[in-house]
Amino acid sequence: MFATLASAALSGCAENPAPAPASAAATPPALAAADTASSIAHQTEPTEPATLPRASVASCEARRGTDGLRRAAVVRTLDGGLGHWLQNVDVDPKLDHGRFRGWIIRTLPAEDACYADLDLRAGDVITRVNGRPVERPEEASDVWDGLRTSSALVIDFTRAGQPHTLRFKIVDAP
Repeated sequence: MFATLASAALSGCAENPAPAPASAAATPPALAAADTASSIAHQTEPTEPATLPRASVASCEARRGTDGLRRAAVVRTLDGGLGHWLQNVDVDPKLDHGRFRGWIIRTLPAEDACYADLDLRAGDVITRVNGRPVERPEEASDVWDGLRTSSALVIDFTRAGQPHTLRFKIVDAP
């Protein structure tokens, strides 16, 4: 239910997404086929497969440096509501001998630039946010609401059984 609150503050905050590439449907099929045949006929050496540079992904406007979050972006996410944010992440409860241990991340939105360099990945288990448990809905809601005035976002998680912590300052910067 309640997973990566760091990504909550970051989620959907790419305000200036990169323009979508022109689709193949925009080129008539006969022209597309002719262009493809022409380019194949003129190749004299094999080419490397194209790779997209990381810069082609929209930037995350919520970030302030490497360890800061813009309060305005955090508030926008909070205003959207916890339920709305939870629709964008895939998590399950992590149980150990029937006891709740945290929320295991299954997937994060790959298309959102704010997740691109976030040090959370599938299999990580969120155990606490800002020092508080997030097992029950009311705990998650309290942490969510507390971010409005918090000076930091701290996510404790485990990866392969080892403890890790993400820390972000929440700043009132433009």
